[in-house]
Amino acid sequence: MTEIVLKPMISTEQLERDLRFNRHDLFEFWQGVEREVQPIIEAVRREGDQAVCFYTEKFEGCTLRDLLVPQEEIKKGWQGVNSKLKKAIATALEKIRDFHLHQTMTSTLYQRNLSYLGELVHSIERVGCYIPGGRFPYPSSCLMTIIPAQIAGVKEIAVFTPPAADGSVSSEILACCALLGVHEVYRIGGAQAIAAACFGTESVKPVDKIVGPGNIYVTAAKKLLHGIVGTDLLAGPSEVVIIADESTPPEWIALDLLAQAEHDPMSLAILVSWQEKLLLAVKKRLERELQNVPFSFEKSVPLFLYQVESKEVAFEVANFLAPEHLELATHTPFEDLKKIQRAGSIFLGPYAPVALGDYGYGPNHVLPTYQGARFASPLSVRDFYTISSFIFPHPRETADYLYHATLAQKEGLWYHYKSLLARFRK
Repeated sequence: MTEIVLKPMISTEQLERDLRFNRHDLFEFWQGVEREVQPIIEAVRREGDQAVCFYTEKFEGCTLRDLLVPQEEIKKGWQGVNSKLKKAIATALEKIRDFHLHQTMTSTLYQRNLSYLGELVHSIERVGCYIPGGRFPYPSSCLMTIIPAQIAGVKEIAVFTPPAADGSVSSEILACCALLGVHEVYRIGGAQAIAAACFGTESVKPVDKIVGPGNIYVTAAKKLLHGIVGTDLLAGPSEVVIIADESTPPEWIALDLLAQAEHDPMSLAILVSWQEKLLLAVKKRLERELQNVPFSFEKSVPLFLYQVESKEVAFEVANFLAPEHLELATHTPFEDLKKIQRAGSIFLGPYAPVALGDYGYGPNHVLPTYQGARFASPLSVRDFYTISSFIFPHPRETADYLYHATLAQKEGLWYHYKSLLARFRK
């Protein structure tokens, strides 16, 4: 059963123990998962479609005949969803597109004295978007991965998503693909999909970069293949940290914690507050909700409620955890925002639940987890560009080459030194 853990927050070491954030433990955890995934990758690399079909039958219970979803089936996906869902998808699409249009990049050029320097920005040619399946389809992830790629100008977009036991792909996912004009959809999931996207098979053309969330096996495969193919951030099980005071109703906070917990058995749902009365009220509401949870809820996910000494300590906890999602459910959310240095996506005020971000309010929901916000950022249009720097030195400015040649000489690279001096002397 789900455990509600209410305790005072003593130290960051306590948080690491409670939340499984110890780096040594995480390293060993990923090593174990990678050992399971490695044979799958090797088989797909060697055997192509045959291995993909084998693992799809093993893990999904599905015997595949064709990996590629026919165009007619994609069209029927849009026709097969009701008008209310069509409106919801179209509304989310417009809001996500509106937000991501502000992330576009252009080439730059500047002049330094008589010379020119700059950067060329190009779209990635071919991208694979992984859309999770599992217990539920995730049409929202279609929108979150495909839209920024299209805005960046990616020419070829291939979607990979797990099939049902009968080989079908959810109509909701196909509806999004149809609306977005994506015609290349593969009924492949798991580590075998990542391997197929990387190496290619008889049916799958390899991609230049793979993006999108997935389970631990998908993430481990991306981790192992990074550098052979491009990958986005390693998005693991979902997590939320809520910093709250009495300005937000306890019922809302409890529902936000439970919403996060129903993602995955490894999800993290954490409330941090300096107000004992609020913590007790949230705990009471959680206990009431858990008496009759729906079938979708993972009853084994612990819910952590930490009492801290002050609001300032709550900010310190948030910055240490660098959470995927951070709710600032406080009286002064904009003022408090100034204290936050590390978080994937931040939700300000009582009317900003994480679920609003999950379902297309604007920002991307593919976010760094496991303290990844210390060094990584949400998926964005910027992830679908490559940047090349360039220089065009003027012949009358070669006097400085002598200084660069001195560095080459110091490093013992003789022909670097001579290459620079040749221009200097001329």
